[in-house]
Amino acid sequence: MEQDGLLRKSTAYVMFAAAGFLFAFFCLTGRELADRGNILWTGGYLFRTLLLSLAAGGAGGSALCFVLYRLAAGERENGRKAPVPRRIPGVAVFFGSLLLFALAWMPGFMAYYPAICTYDSPVQIGQIAENSYIDHHPIAHTLLIKGTLDFGRNVLGSANRGIALYALLQIFLLAAVFAFGILRLYRHGVRPLWLILLQLVLMLYPFNAYLSISVTKDTVFSAFLVLQCILAYELLYGASPRKSFPWKELLFFGSTVGMILFRNNGKYAFFVFLAVSLAAFLCGKGSRRRFGGLLLWSAAGFLAGNIGLAVLFQLTDAQQGDKREMLSMPIQQLARCMIYHGGVGVLPEDDNTMEETDRALIRDFILDEGYREYDPAISDPVKRHTNTYVVRYRLKDFVSTYFHLLGSYPGDFINAALAVDAGYLYPGDETHAWVNAEEGLNGMGYVQTRWNQEVFANYGIYRDSRWEWLHGHMERWADENGYLKIPVLKYLFMPGVWIWLYLLLVGWLMIGKKPGRCLPLALILGYYGTLLLGPTVQLRYIYPMMAAFPFLFFLSTACVVERRADGAVD
Repeated sequence: MEQDGLLRKSTAYVMFAAAGFLFAFFCLTGRELADRGNILWTGGYLFRTLLLSLAAGGAGGSALCFVLYRLAAGERENGRKAPVPRRIPGVAVFFGSLLLFALAWMPGFMAYYPAICTYDSPVQIGQIAENSYIDHHPIAHTLLIKGTLDFGRNVLGSANRGIALYALLQIFLLAAVFAFGILRLYRHGVRPLWLILLQLVLMLYPFNAYLSISVTKDTVFSAFLVLQCILAYELLYGASPRKSFPWKELLFFGSTVGMILFRNNGKYAFFVFLAVSLAAFLCGKGSRRRFGGLLLWSAAGFLAGNIGLAVLFQLTDAQQGDKREMLSMPIQQLARCMIYHGGVGVLPEDDNTMEETDRALIRDFILDEGYREYDPAISDPVKRHTNTYVVRYRLKDFVSTYFHLLGSYPGDFINAALAVDAGYLYPGDETHAWVNAEEGLNGMGYVQTRWNQEVFANYGIYRDSRWEWLHGHMERWADENGYLKIPVLKYLFMPGVWIWLYLLLVGWLMIGKKPGRCLPLALILGYYGTLLLGPTVQLRYIYPMMAAFPFLFFLSTACVVERRADGAVD
């Protein structure tokens, strides 16, 4: 007899078997692409792949479902353990946790003093120097860098100290958000051992140390996204004492605005969360008040964030950035079709079967035969040659050609998508680690640390390590992708693992018939959807999902006590 209060076993097994099928499919195709560079989607190959995926993935997913269902049934029969009484003041928990995080990451700051200046920071600092802004990079983040640079020059005495100030602000922002998460888990009675382990893991997780001192929008965005996720659970399932100051709501509102301001795809990711929140409100018969409140604050934050973007655009007299970033996937697909079927002589496999009208449009769209630079793992080499005029003003022709080629060469479209997204879908993928590597250049691994001294010297910014020994060790670990050499534990660093961990969490919640607790996960899944349409796999892109998962796991599974009218749990 099925355990009362749990999802029907038949439904659960179907869900897990389907997820297992997808996991096996992406593993098989990811490995095939890595080994051969191309997949011929013949009927025989497709049949074998689907059959193997169904057999291995379906069996694995069903076995996992069996284990989780038994765990859920046992938990329900034994009852949830009573939360541990809170004996330490919340202020002490918060500031103690914050201090420990900051101390753990401070050696990296000293080693890379004034900061790790890589990714988009050279371009952004160039915009600041020329007082000419382009919204391709979030203007809010560029202005944050400008503020610290100005303070460094005018108050602290040098631009270098201004960059160091930026790094310190970012360290304490990320530490404060993590400490807030620890505090909320403590408030909900999570056992001290788990909190101590979580604190240590977050302190020692190497990517936290690197990203906390990297001058990149992604770290600030990650902090706001983690804060949003924590507060979404608080607003839905935390206590809500009557006549209390709405600090949670205001903090959620502020983190929503910050998320939208500090990453251009933040608004698209949050739009998905808005849509899911609306569906929850319409369908959640007994919880419409909770879902409705979250929906209203979400809509207000979304509106305020977009107004903020418009205001910053006007105040800085910024130029509209090129939209080619949004075309990363079509760029890869069309370039791949061209070198496999366009008769351009790049590959011996080129069968020269593409129609001339399609070739002509691709040549107009990808200038200077840029498709010859096609790299399956990253769209940037081809993307820099694209002429977005074709999409803006010849949209009908572009769409017609795109779908005609999709119908003619569906396998190449699939291969292009699987190759550029391999790092997000296949846990065994290692192309993500070397995608930015260039011969003769250091600091271009999965953790990027390259210092372009020639560029930064023009702005009075220079590397001035205060701990050269540690810098050397951290640099080698980053440049050589040292995490790949760690047996088993390396998968905690691999980008292709995280979506499956999130889907496993969703499955666990569905088994326990807690679909409402999946709602905050829509923030992550919405963001993940934008990654699949992006130009490549990078640490800074997947980092928000890495940073949020521990808190979402504890909040959704073990610690949050359902809201009570008297607010006793808070």
